Amino acid sequence: MCRSVSDSQHKEKDGYPRKQPKSQPTTNNPPNQHPTLQLLCQAWISTISTMEANPHALDSAQDPNEVFEIMEPPPENFDPYASTPISTASFTTRDVCHKQGLWHCSVHIWIVDTASSSILLQKRSMKKDTFPGRWDISSAGHVEKGKSILETAQCELAEELGITANAGELQYAFTIPAEQTPLGGCNAFEHVYFLHGNSETKMSLGMEEVSGVSWVSASKLLAALQNGDDNYAPRTKQYCEAMGSFLKKMLSGID
Repeated sequence: MCRSVSDSQHKEKDGYPRKQPKSQPTTNNPPNQHPTLQLLCQAWISTISTMEANPHALDSAQDPNEVFEIMEPPPENFDPYASTPISTASFTTRDVCHKQGLWHCSVHIWIVDTASSSILLQKRSMKKDTFPGRWDISSAGHVEKGKSILETAQCELAEELGITANAGELQYAFTIPAEQTPLGGCNAFEHVYFLHGNSETKMSLGMEEVSGVSWVSASKLLAALQNGDDNYAPRTKQYCEAMGSFLKKMLSGID
């Protein structure tokens, strides 16, 4: 879900081609909980207690009636760095889109602290209709009808984390088609961006959507995603490979 954050937001070209953080493990975690998650949970509790209210936050975890543009299913040779989703020139609601496994677009923003080689994670609210309670991307959301991908990225950062980002600060990396309806998610072309940040980045959470945040080592996060750790929202093999490649350059200071 995405509202306008400010009248001065930069918008990218609309539309698609159409046909025609240091803590010690807690002692009361479940015995099967990953050690990294023990650290995350403690940092999460500490972070939430110091946050201010988010004026951009939404009053619900999702809107079943928000409208998405429907895309054609991805071809087998879809290139994450060059291919573009193709619109069917039709639209439907989130509820119908998810129930029927229709393809649509989403945007992901990973906030990275290059000094500590760590990444900010959000803990999804238990009210979310996909992967509730799991650790996930710093900020993410669906691209609604009438919104550009870049505008959506800026809106989601404001709504979920209270962060205002200029268009030029967001580094586009790749687009991955992810078929996740069978896993309890949705089928989406995931447009992935990266943003520089650190432990001093001021945040205020949209608590209907996000129940906590914490920083985690980039290497540990990638390992968890690649191993299918179910404490995290899943990412495809292609996504993990592209993310690992981009992070390697970003953490090495290579443009």
